Amino acid sequence: MASRNMLERFLAQGRDFERTFLDDDWSRMEQHFAADAVYETLGPGAERSVGRSELLNALRRAITNFDRRCDSRTLVTTAGPFREGVEVKREWACTFTLRGAPDLRIEGSERAVYRGDLIELLQGRLTPQSRLSLSAWIAAHGALLPPPGRRL
Repeated sequence: MASRNMLERFLAQGRDFERTFLDDDWSRMEQHFAADAVYETLGPGAERSVGRSELLNALRRAITNFDRRCDSRTLVTTAGPFREGVEVKREWACTFTLRGAPDLRIEGSERAVYRGDLIELLQGRLTPQSRLSLSAWIAAHGALLPPPGRRL
């Protein structure tokens, strides 16, 4: 049963993130993370945020600086989520649309490590091909993006 509960918590966090993406109410996300939680993006340009507030600020910056500047964003889980001990992992794909540009599809993975009921480590990684695709797309079409702060 513990495995199912951890997966349910992971899925609940994902649902709350999507709600937060729409309404920008980040307070609902606090319940999912330990006070000393860490968020890491892995790979080139890796970032690390320590503490629940910094973690949530990093997530907010990421979606403000790109996702919300696009016309639409469609995120789907492509594998998982799977539990391994105190970790839950999933693979995902996200498609972004922007008028005047071809659709951008990127893929990656997410890993959440739990301490009790709370996430103590959240890691995200883009596939190497997605890093290249994103860089090329931004170089070719980034000028079409509205300024940060625009909401979908």
